[in-house]
Amino acid sequence: MVKKRCHYCGKVFIADKRVGDRQKACSPQCQKQRKKDNNRAFCRDNPEYWRGRYDVVKEWRQRNPGYQRNWRLRKKQQRIQMKPGEIQAELFTKALDTVEKNVILLREIQAEILVQILDAVARKAIARIRTG
Repeated sequence: MVKKRCHYCGKVFIADKRVGDRQKACSPQCQKQRKKDNNRAFCRDNPEYWRGRYDVVKEWRQRNPGYQRNWRLRKKQQRIQMKPGEIQAELFTKALDTVEKNVILLREIQAEILVQILDAVARKAIARIRTG
């Protein structure tokens, strides 16, 4: 058993023996964050990846008509077969994801406002020093 420290929450955990040294996250929540970070890094490192893909997708959709309709029907059937507690858990998870996205957005807005305020304060201080 390998004890490791989670890269995301900092907790010590016992790595799955099948994964060993490669395991970086201790829980599904931390794994989800790891996936987001990896996706963000991929998009940053490969900015052209998604450009020019519409033609490929359009061709695929023409070769597979009704795929999205069938996918939605399968998802609907899965929801019908779910127990009420499972439905509530899924809705709760979606709500948490939405809140998390909003918190990140609000923090970015807050940081921008703080930068603007500090910039204005610094300009006033510099003006006072020059005149005074």
